[in-house]
Formats: sequence, structure tokens, C-alpha cells
Amino acid sequence: GVEAIPISVFKCSLAPLETVVKFLREELDYTYNEIGVLLNRNPGPIGVSYRNALKKFSGKLDVSSTEYSIPISIFKTSKFSCFETIVKYMKDELGLKFAKIAGLLNRNYRTIWTVYKRTR
Repeated sequence: GVEAIPISVFKCSLAPLETVVKFLREELDYTYNEIGVLLNRNPGPIGVSYRNALKKFSGKLDVSSTEYSIPISIFKTSKFSCFETIVKYMKDELGLKFAKIAGLLNRNYRTIWTVYKRTR
């Protein structure tokens, strides 16, 4: 089926890639190999990202959000970083304003603006 990541998972202090990997590993029970395929990355660094995420944040991700979600499929073909891909999707596909994206991702407005500009 079409799997998606609830936007609320990004409220934690982890880097976007770490958050995505932690979500796929813990909530959807994917292996590093499966995550690597989904994100179009090598499984080795995926494992490293997951272990780094656990060191920083061992709790459960907030999966309560139903208003917005990020389809996992957008990462497969993206030539951008995980963070850039998420911001670009939220701006271009969901039509959200930078301030809204910043609030949802728990990041500074200028960071979101800069990350988006890199994708142009």
C-alpha cells in the first residue's frame, strides 16, 4: 500500500534522515536493506543513521499527526537530501507556506527557506 510518514514525527530533535530511518525501522519494522531501497541509499549508512538516532533520542516518535504526511515514495527518485525532499514536497505538493513548514518541522523559518532555495 501507499505508506506515508506523519509530519508530527519531525517534532523531535533528530536530523530529518535519522527521523525517517527511525520511523521506518520502529513503526513499519523495515530492515536496513528495505529502508536503503526505499530511500535510494546504501544500507550501511542507514544503520549508522539509526544508531545515531537512538543515541540522541531513544523515545517513541510522535505519530499522532493526521493532517499532513510525507509519502515514502518521494525519496526513491529524489536527487536531493532527505530534508530538501521533505521541504520541497511540503511547499510544491502541499502548497504550504515557509512559516507553516517551519512550525511543522520544528525548524527555523530561514532554514526552511534556504533548504527550499537549494532545490530550485
